[in-house]
Amino acid sequence: MIEFLTLALTVTAYLGAASLQLRYGAAHKSALSPRALPFGALAMLGHTNLTYSVLTSHTLSPMGFNEAVSLAFLITNFAAVALLIWRPVQTLLVGLFPLSAVSILLATLAPSDPFEQRLAPTVVIHIASSLAANAMLALAAMQAVIVAVQDKNLRTHHNKGVTRWLPPLQKMERLLFELLWIGFALLSLAILSGFFFLENMLAQHVAHKTVFTLCAWLVYSVLLWGHYQLGWRSRTAVKLTLSGFALILLAYFGSKFVLQLIAG
Repeated sequence: MIEFLTLALTVTAYLGAASLQLRYGAAHKSALSPRALPFGALAMLGHTNLTYSVLTSHTLSPMGFNEAVSLAFLITNFAAVALLIWRPVQTLLVGLFPLSAVSILLATLAPSDPFEQRLAPTVVIHIASSLAANAMLALAAMQAVIVAVQDKNLRTHHNKGVTRWLPPLQKMERLLFELLWIGFALLSLAILSGFFFLENMLAQHVAHKTVFTLCAWLVYSVLLWGHYQLGWRSRTAVKLTLSGFALILLAYFGSKFVLQLIAG
């Protein structure tokens, strides 16, 4: 009963925070809503409690698909809120919070089957860096979508809706590449820690994950090089950012979905 009430409160707080931010941002040129953050903090507290409860109710290693998605959104939310201290990423919360509500609903109401296995501390380092990289690159992907919409509206002289209250496109693109640099550094750490700490990164059951992750790393490398050496921006940056993140999704969540939900 307590868990159900916590879940209801968490979902309501997430949706409330997203709604408050959307309305306030539209009226105040994408500024952070003073009421959205307390609602978001309450939702993240409930999300943390529920995630901890789900993960400790039985030893999940590797985590199930639903639990992994929920944990990824939780870490992404913490990353976004932390970045608010330095950068105006509050627009991302409008999309992040509703998706987080869906993820915790699935993880709580439809938990995956448990796998009994203990993790070494070095493996935990690899997992933590991987999740942190996924969080930052997810923020970059969402920022890329906003940049794409803003760029299209400016090109077509459609200065209405979201474009009207967003910061200048140049500032939004600069934020996109800042997120990409952080995510790229964390992804590099995750790959290096995997090769150093895991027994075999090319074993049959993880080979596809390694290949997709390395392909994503290569895409981000090319994008960052092209931006600073050739001046790539706007549509090129958006396409490569989303392509890289699609490979990240295939590397982790795609393999989990196929192995656990389809192959059983």
